Amino acid sequence: MREVAVGELAATSAVPFVRHAVGPATYDAAWVRGAAVLVHSAHHTVGLGPADDLGPLMAELVARLRPARLSVEEAAYDAVPAAWAYPVRGRWHWMRATEPAPPPTVPLEQVTDAAAIDAVLDVAQPDTFGRPGTPGIEGWLGVRVAGRLVGVGAVRRDPDGSGHLRAVSVLPGETGRGLGLALSAGLTRWAMDRPPHVATLGVYTDNAPALRIYERLGYRVEHTLCSGPLSSPS
Repeated sequence: MREVAVGELAATSAVPFVRHAVGPATYDAAWVRGAAVLVHSAHHTVGLGPADDLGPLMAELVARLRPARLSVEEAAYDAVPAAWAYPVRGRWHWMRATEPAPPPTVPLEQVTDAAAIDAVLDVAQPDTFGRPGTPGIEGWLGVRVAGRLVGVGAVRRDPDGSGHLRAVSVLPGETGRGLGLALSAGLTRWAMDRPPHVATLGVYTDNAPALRIYERLGYRVEHTLCSGPLSSPS
């Protein structure tokens, strides 16, 4: 096991999540062992790589860390040490797009009214981690039907300049009309408007409609993770 400065890791790693989402502003410490990497902050700890390397790496860190929330590559979940056992609250894909998305087929607008954004999210995606005021969010796009805001989504700017889509949501009564595709296309174009011209996102593995949209826009799965809060120490 080797501890690595977060900035050095982000600059040298070939792991997609690390290259784009990891930096001194997002994580406090990092360790590597073989092909595995673990990055840690007070709120979220992420372990990536094969079980044969990630399992021993986590075992070596048990005495030093007590993560609040842990996300581990699905293939290595069974290698999580007993001291870090946690209930899986979500299985999700971290996806990446590197080719430009087509223009949205319906008008979109920038939205700055936090109450209006929250009103959509409270119905369409109440458990989302992305809300107005969430650190790192660059702005919101919205789509209207007959003047009513029915869909919203945000772009967070990640440490390397890539854009990460957050809280892409359309009210249940307005789905099936292409609004989610248009909103996702607009957000993807915004996310990719500066170097390295990459867009990323996280989506639950059982969200088939969203996965179809993202695959249509050129997103590909780079990591599949199991996430959850750690159990209380015994």
